[in-house]
Amino acid sequence: MSLLSGLLDHMPPAITGSDSPKVDSRPQPHPRLALANPVERSPQFVTGPHASAATATPEWRQARDQYLNHIMACLGCYAPTGRHCTTGTHLRASYDNTPMEARP
Repeated sequence: MSLLSGLLDHMPPAITGSDSPKVDSRPQPHPRLALANPVERSPQFVTGPHASAATATPEWRQARDQYLNHIMACLGCYAPTGRHCTTGTHLRASYDNTPMEARP
């Protein structure tokens, strides 16, 4: 005897034909969506080149790499909560203060 059959023993039997909803077997047409008037929108964001590690300054990449290498190996640093040892605090400050883009 399985656990499921033991649970089903306490349920009343289902009576067929009572309170069953009527089901229409004919296929219903699907609504079609169409844009009535095309709308021209101006871009909301700057479409120029964006800042990423690939376009960052070498100084920023070096500061990032030093910080990440440190927090991955240091038992005293836990970045998700902002807990850093003394060295980690200095490396994080250097990382935050190094500009990502070259100044014109």
